[in-house]
Order: sequence, then C-alpha cells, then structure tokens
Amino acid sequence: MLQISFPSVSKYDNALYYSLISAIDERMTAYKGTEKQLTELASSFHTSCERYAAAYKQSTKSFLTDTIAQKDSARDKITQVIENVARYWAELPDDDDALHGRHISQPFKDFDYRRNEALLAQNSKWQNIAQVFAKAEQAADLATMGLSTLVQKANTLTQEIVDLMAQRNEDQSTYMVGEMKSARTENEALFLQLMQYINALLVVSPTEAIEQTAQYIQQDLNKVEQQYQQSHKRKKADDGAVETPATQE
Repeated sequence: MLQISFPSVSKYDNALYYSLISAIDERMTAYKGTEKQLTELASSFHTSCERYAAAYKQSTKSFLTDTIAQKDSARDKITQVIENVARYWAELPDDDDALHGRHISQPFKDFDYRRNEALLAQNSKWQNIAQVFAKAEQAADLATMGLSTLVQKANTLTQEIVDLMAQRNEDQSTYMVGEMKSARTENEALFLQLMQYINALLVVSPTEAIEQTAQYIQQDLNKVEQQYQQSHKRKKADDGAVETPATQE
C-alpha cells in the first residue's frame, strides 16, 4: 500500500525547508483531484507557504547575499566551460582524446549537477565531483585538456560560497523569532496535516490523481532529505568526524 514517508522537518534549516515546501506546494497546486477537504487543506497550505516565503526572503536580505550570488555566477560559468570542453573532447575521433573527455564529463551526469538548483545542492554536488577529479586518472585527464586551473577555481569558489552561507546563517540566526518563527510553526503544522490526510486518502479512497501526487511528493521529500544528509555528513567531517568517501551511483 502506497504511503508517504516523511521525516521530522524541524531539523531542516530555513533554506532547505523553503525548497521542500515550495516543491510540495507546486505538487498540490497541480493536483487535479476533486476531494474537497484535501483541496481546502492544500489552499491553506499554499497561503501558509506564501507567508513563510515572505518571511524567509526578508530574513535572507544580507550584504552577503549579493557576494554569494556573484561567486555562484562565476562558478556557474567556470563549471559550464569545464563540462562543455569535456563534452567536446568526448566527441573527438581519436579514442584516447575521447576517453579523456568522457572521464571528466561523466561525473556531471553521475551526480546530476545542475546550475539552477539551490546553492546547498550545488555545493554538495560540486564537492562530490571535485573528489572524483582529485583522483590520479581524472587529474591527468584535466591536465591534458588544460582544465586543472579552472577546476581549482571552481573548488575555491565553492568553499568561499559555503563559508559565506555559514556566516550569513549565523548572522541571521536571531531572526527565528517573531514572524519567521510564527510562519514556520504554522507551516510545519499544516505540512503534517497535509501529509497525514493524503496518507489517509491512500488507504480509504485511493485515486490515480492522489497516488500520482503522493509519488511526486515522496520524490521531493527524498531529494531534500538526501541534500540534508550530504550537508550534515560534510559538517561532521569539518568538525573532525570521519567521513565516508563519496561514491558514484
């Protein structure tokens, strides 16, 4: 029997929580079912998401935001060049040249690296890619294609972005009072009601529309939880814990 499995979302930081509820709000907006109570609950959740979004965006206004955006834009351009050059080499007629290109382009696919994702996801995925590029074989491929310096620049920018985001979060830690705290408390309660109600419908009145929506929501939940776990593992490593090397799937 299909059921949505969801964690305690209180552990997510504001940015990750915002990504999650935005995705779920989109799923519920696209829901075409006719169950009245679910529609009303989804509408309340949407209104609450808008309130949280307004509070969250206000809380993230910081002089560091522009700096982070500039560094992210620079990283986007550099990683795009790296990926484009690798793809070009992968199409060359010489097998050895093509192999160099495939070695470097493959990690972009393996880790599903996308430049339009949330910064937390981009940071984590690039750090995973950088671990692959640090291996002897891939390092040699990068040197052959003249990409070593660009990869180092992307690594440096990523670490700078991670550090700036941590600083910004620390600066804004006191904002979890007043409107921000109230908006999140309200939204978390509605999130829980929504998940529980959908799971109840899946038991007593399953339809194709609700089953499909539940599957999409589960995908969103799994994606955000994965991002949280990756970030949490890296934080523990930074604090001196032993980190398991990232592997490609």
